[in-house]
Amino acid sequence: MAITFNNIPTTIRTPNVYLEVDNSRALKGLLANPYKVLIVGQKVSEGAGVNDVLYAITKDGLANGYFGPGSILARMCNVFKLNNQNTELYAVSLSDPAGGVAASATIKFSVALSAVAIGGSLSGTEPIYMLVNGKPIYETLYSGWSVKDINSAIQSTINADSTLAVKASTTVASALNLIAVNVGSWGNLLSVRFNFYEGQSYPTTMNDSVPTILSFAGGVGCADVGDAWAVVDGQQFQIIISPYTDSANMIELKDELADRFKPDEDLWGHGITAYPGTQASCTTIGNSHNSPHVTMIGAYNSPTPPEEWAAALGAVAAAKLNDDPARPLQFLKLAGVIAPNATDRFSRAERDILLYDGIATWICDTEGNVMIERCITTYKTNVLGLADYSYLDIETLATLAEIRYQYKARMQTRFILPRYKLADDSFPVPPGAYIVTPKTIRQETIALFGMLQDKGLVENLEDFITNLIVERNAADRNRVDVLLPPDLVNQFRILAGVIQFIL
Repeated sequence: MAITFNNIPTTIRTPNVYLEVDNSRALKGLLANPYKVLIVGQKVSEGAGVNDVLYAITKDGLANGYFGPGSILARMCNVFKLNNQNTELYAVSLSDPAGGVAASATIKFSVALSAVAIGGSLSGTEPIYMLVNGKPIYETLYSGWSVKDINSAIQSTINADSTLAVKASTTVASALNLIAVNVGSWGNLLSVRFNFYEGQSYPTTMNDSVPTILSFAGGVGCADVGDAWAVVDGQQFQIIISPYTDSANMIELKDELADRFKPDEDLWGHGITAYPGTQASCTTIGNSHNSPHVTMIGAYNSPTPPEEWAAALGAVAAAKLNDDPARPLQFLKLAGVIAPNATDRFSRAERDILLYDGIATWICDTEGNVMIERCITTYKTNVLGLADYSYLDIETLATLAEIRYQYKARMQTRFILPRYKLADDSFPVPPGAYIVTPKTIRQETIALFGMLQDKGLVENLEDFITNLIVERNAADRNRVDVLLPPDLVNQFRILAGVIQFIL
């Protein structure tokens, strides 16, 4: 028997006791695999950060300083932190699109709201209720005020809140202009809501011709998420959150994540986006994508902008999948997200359709809080266009990524890093020798998958052992080929039963 040493030469002659330390078998359980999250978006000039630089967002409000409060990126980071304080979060700000134009909207209160009308009707004070991009702007109107006074007061209140996605200005006495703080077509999704909550209404003498929902328009251009890939090259982020759902950026996101999933890169990451369309438009955009690496949640007519929906979903997914990648995300709350009015929420039948169209769904609890219903990917068919549900749920990809991480780490730690030699199973390996055989690798594989079963990630270990293949490559004698056939644990989502009663 000959023990192999790494650092003690066999030729040494000076007397002493020499002991080296080997940690290749020190780790007995599964390794910790802490998630990292990346958010991409645009900043504003008030932010001290620089475009195309990676910033760690370690605490609440830090993104405001880097990217400017009210910017797409700062708001997304803040919503993420509201939902998840613990997962490591990073952000990259993207350059504004060349020739980009900011979206805008104009509020025109009725000319019937004159100084005489207010002075003669208001007794004391009356409030006006607005939600600007989901944030409440409640202004008190005083007796005797003109339209110009109202515009001026609301303008001051909006501009005093630097965390809003818009700034206000007045060009004429009867109009209040709102403009997005970031340029780009994303701003066309902004909105202002009047009297959103039950019990709210216009002041008694205000003409209610002002729309309940004021939409933005005129935004042009879109930042390019592809600018971020060079910044994070070689770094793994298990969740990547993007505010952009235009075709060019979705292709950039899908292609990057597909490359990262390949074995030569092995940097699995999952993209999270949100789309604020009707059921029909969600169906259209969902069917235009077919990636197992992207989730798009659909929300119609929510006061909360889609980029904040995406940030909230990504935050919850990162926290819970890191705890247990196989446990379903259903019925987890998305903090900081306001549900649309009941009439604008998708019905169960509509949500069922969307779950066949690659759109993740949500529901509300009894208090109106938004909860994840089913977090699916956009993957629906294989390369031949045939229906394929193998990558339907985000939990499947997360579980596979965890299995791959644990297996790779175990084999690297046990055999690759300690520089083992490779021999056939018939070779008589002396104890302590740095020689491995396919049989030893098989035993190590079975032991690892036993732990994965104990963690609840795989099942039917006996079948796995039966179908496991570990063999030395015939063409390359320095290589071992392994067929791993795990049976993944599934998610309990549906219970169907029949009540057969007797009278």
